[in-house]
Amino acid sequence: MKQLLRSAGALAGLILAATTPSMAQEAPNRLLPDSLNLEIVDGSIVPEDCHYPSSITDTSRFEIACVTMPRVIGAEISSQYIGQLGAAGWHQGNYVPGGLTAVRTDENNCQRVLNIFPSDYPPSEEQSAVTVLWFALDREPRCNGAQPG
Repeated sequence: MKQLLRSAGALAGLILAATTPSMAQEAPNRLLPDSLNLEIVDGSIVPEDCHYPSSITDTSRFEIACVTMPRVIGAEISSQYIGQLGAAGWHQGNYVPGGLTAVRTDENNCQRVLNIFPSDYPPSEEQSAVTVLWFALDREPRCNGAQPG
């Protein structure tokens, strides 16, 4: 968990932001309630359009969610999301292009893998005032060293 929290600091400079509340419909209070069940942190919102990169839009492979937040408070907000993951038994996995993974061992001794990617929001706007954090949870656990295809 300490390693994951330390990574939050490094990742925070890259991470997160918020859009105006008028862009969101009725705000959910949890991200991925059936799996991660993360509380939406004050200062962040779930936008109508997450602008997901094509690499994570395969919903047969990933369960996806996102939050946006103001860049100026992104480090504080992202640390709270990382803290929620740590409290739920997740720890830092690997760095991957554009982000990192968090992993947790399930009751079958398989690893659940959550991919976390920060970006400008919208992604085409460099150094935007708003950032996004994309969550892509692998639907299939990784058992006995198996890697998803």
